[in-house]
Amino acid sequence: MTMANLAAALFDFDGVVADTEPLVSAQDLEAFRTFGIEPTWDELYSFVGTDGYGPARAVFERYGVDATFDDLRSPERHADRIEVYLDPSLDAMPGIREFIAGLRERGLKTALVSTSPARHLLAGLNRLGMTSCFDAIVSGDLTERHKPDPEPYARACELLGVVPGECVAFDDSPSGIASAKAAGCYVVGFTGSVVRQDTSEADETLASFEGLVL
Repeated sequence: MTMANLAAALFDFDGVVADTEPLVSAQDLEAFRTFGIEPTWDELYSFVGTDGYGPARAVFERYGVDATFDDLRSPERHADRIEVYLDPSLDAMPGIREFIAGLRERGLKTALVSTSPARHLLAGLNRLGMTSCFDAIVSGDLTERHKPDPEPYARACELLGVVPGECVAFDDSPSGIASAKAAGCYVVGFTGSVVRQDTSEADETLASFEGLVL
């Protein structure tokens, strides 16, 4: 991969920096069980890259239960998602630490761009020892509009003091790819997480950060 005039690299967290989705799906499974439902993993993974409302409605309707996504994720039924980011089994994607270190050694700026809340992201980054890997963090609670709106990636570029046309964004979801492209970034669709999403709208795809050099 070669890109001229590259000034910054922007990274989604869930499914790119760390593969959190299987752990979130396991939490959802336990919450569904409180309704007497045992969804398949395919049904659980249908939540990935969405706001959750449509997939939850589909699962509840399929099993004949009158409930909503808000019911599923209520504190009484669902574990706090911050536990995912503190889970000892969670690790960074293979090769991503080295890849980011190489970018920063070359003088590129880096940012994390996610719809997850700041407290989740900071908990995960602190546990993984990766807080210092990023010059800026844009979380879901720091923007008015979320992916696929361009605001999250545009905001990251603003914080870094770069123009989107000089940035490469790594994201694994259709909404994240759409957000980065709408902001004007060159987009790499990451396919190395457990839950493979549609990355067909990305400029190119990437299955692993191991040995990667821009």
